[in-house]
Amino acid sequence: MMINADCTLYKYDTDTQGFIRHEIRGVYWRSSQQANILKSGLTSCDGTTVYIYKSSIYGDNIPETPQKDMLVKGIAEFEFDNTSPQAVSSSMKMFREQYPQFVTVSSVDSMLYGGLPHIEVSAK
Repeated sequence: MMINADCTLYKYDTDTQGFIRHEIRGVYWRSSQQANILKSGLTSCDGTTVYIYKSSIYGDNIPETPQKDMLVKGIAEFEFDNTSPQAVSSSMKMFREQYPQFVTVSSVDSMLYGGLPHIEVSAK
C-alpha cells in the first residue's frame, strides 16, 4: 500500500444542491500532466487518480456523484454554505479562488476485494 497524501472530498448533496466536506486520510494521489498535438492544435490530457484504501473508508466519505464531487489534495478547511442556491453559488466562487487546483471526479471504480481493497477515483 502506497500512501503519499491526505485529501478532502466535497461530496455533492442532492437535497441542498451544495457540497458536504469529508476528510480522507492516507490515500495515494497521482497526477499526470500530458498534452497531445493535433492538427487542430494542442489538447491537454491532464488527469488525477486517487486510490482510497479500505482502511480510509468510513461513513459516507467516498465519492458517488461523478461530474459533481470534487477533491482537493491535502486537508482543506473550506465549508460550503448550503442554505440556498445563491449561497452555494457564492461559496463555489470563493472555493475556486482558494483552491484553484481542485479536481472534479470523472469516475469511481470499487475494487474492494483481494489483497489490497481500495476505491480508484479518476478526476480532472
